[in-house]
Amino acid sequence: MITTAPELQDLLVGVNDATKLLRRSKTVPAEVAELIDSFGSLRLEADPYLTATLWAAAYGAEKALRHDNQDERRRDVRIALEQFRQALRDIVENRRYNDDVPIRDVLFRTAEVLAAPQKTLAELLGVSVRQLQRWLAHDGSEPAADDAARIRAVGQVVNQLRHSFTGPGVVAWFDRKHPLLKRRPIELLNDPLSYPKIVGAATAARAMTA
Repeated sequence: MITTAPELQDLLVGVNDATKLLRRSKTVPAEVAELIDSFGSLRLEADPYLTATLWAAAYGAEKALRHDNQDERRRDVRIALEQFRQALRDIVENRRYNDDVPIRDVLFRTAEVLAAPQKTLAELLGVSVRQLQRWLAHDGSEPAADDAARIRAVGQVVNQLRHSFTGPGVVAWFDRKHPLLKRRPIELLNDPLSYPKIVGAATAARAMTA
């Protein structure tokens, strides 16, 4: 099972190299076929949507290798491998918000990606601007466990939505009633049990605009 960031990053590098090699070749190189065959032994834990996308792409790539027609083989392998690469890239990006990542790193990354006024970020995190500033200070205090969980959830949502919306668009997403959630996402942030639903809704929003 692949569990560490370096292992995932190494795999992503290999897939990136394979897509470039395939782009230059008129057929499917043996190295690319070997890489695709190795996907069957891959084991990892990640976001359910992304892992489902990853496995579907891996299956599609393996199936494409069985084409008798070389042109169809190369075309379908390229499509499936690119889908696999994108899902794997997203999994690697999402690991930056996992529980084993220092919460202050998550907070700084979220603030950087959102690029919104501190007042806006503080509202998403359910704290005062002063508290947010204390957390962001060079020698600032560490957020409590409940605050840390919300920071990670907000960070994961922002990370997903940044691919589909501008910074203001991401902020607006939190404040609009969501058809699946039946409420404004920002209201659900007060309930830690709702965090997986909110992150799932953000992931689905990205999929719809991909």
